[in-house]
Amino acid sequence: RGRAASQPPSDRVFFAPSRPAADRKGKGKGKGGAKGGAKVVVEPHRHEGVFIARGKEDVIVTLNSTPGKDVYGEKRISVDGPANEDGTTTKIEYRVWNPFRSKLCAAILGGVDTIHMKPGSKVLYLGGAAGTTVSHVSDLVGPQGCVYAVEFSHRPGRDLINMAKHRTNVIPI
Repeated sequence: RGRAASQPPSDRVFFAPSRPAADRKGKGKGKGGAKGGAKVVVEPHRHEGVFIARGKEDVIVTLNSTPGKDVYGEKRISVDGPANEDGTTTKIEYRVWNPFRSKLCAAILGGVDTIHMKPGSKVLYLGGAAGTTVSHVSDLVGPQGCVYAVEFSHRPGRDLINMAKHRTNVIPI
């Protein structure tokens, strides 16, 4: 778009608070990001299984494999899917992927060439911790893929196991 390749995209802001902290009136942490009820258009990213939700602020999202459930308190975005023969539409739910919590998301945002994962892939994820990024990789590989998540520590491992109970394509190790 007319800028040097080394310059970061200045037209995209991720998770910037919409109001100063003093104006939030006790709503806890100022996560910012996509706001509820806003008109959002979701389009595919160049990496298969990853999407961009374009609204007031652009965010990276993955298709939620367990609609109605979040993993770590992330925001969910529902959009109308394509119309059926009878004219009704179904809702499609996406989960916002926070680049400040996931190095893989930060790499995608930073323009990494390939992530070596796509729908249907089998992934060995070492250091799965509580499953924040593992859950998004689970969304990315889809129901035909599988994520083998390894975590040695007990407390995060327990959270990983609880997350995997709802996601059939995650195998905690």
